[in-house]
Amino acid sequence: MYFLQGISLSLMAYLASAMILFGGFLRPIGFLTFWNDRLAISNWPIFIVVGVGAGLGLSFLSVRFGLKPRFVPAIFIVCAMACSTIGLGAYTESQRSKEIERFSPDLAIRASFYSSLRSAPRDFQFFLHGAALKDCVPYAWSYRTMSFYELPQNVAVNVLPSAWIEECEIKRTG
Repeated sequence: MYFLQGISLSLMAYLASAMILFGGFLRPIGFLTFWNDRLAISNWPIFIVVGVGAGLGLSFLSVRFGLKPRFVPAIFIVCAMACSTIGLGAYTESQRSKEIERFSPDLAIRASFYSSLRSAPRDFQFFLHGAALKDCVPYAWSYRTMSFYELPQNVAVNVLPSAWIEECEIKRTG
């Protein structure tokens, strides 16, 4: 009976963590497997290892302080996922801030790393991780290259703030 409770709690912990952090229960698996090239930070697996280590440490501490063993796998899953994602998010945000400072745009906006995790990748709809305007040329942020790329005007008119479009008179081409 306790074994089934442990499995049920672990499954619920995974589902809750995946929905809160990633916006879907299959998304963490997707980011670890077929979307693992979507982040141009070569050392991102280190954050997974550190998260798993933190999850193990916190799991052992919870047993030491009297938590019943059937709860330990659920504690491990929540802590490992949260520590990995929060650590990677903080590092990625700092790298992006450095790149924005180096690029020195006239204007910039950005979605948080966590909203990007929850919203991208989308098959048919463009998600703007961040945008910049430099000399009235629109740019979008790419996590795949950890840099800005020039945004085509046909796309820019759909995703940039209307004040930017009016200020720089960005129009559809073609």
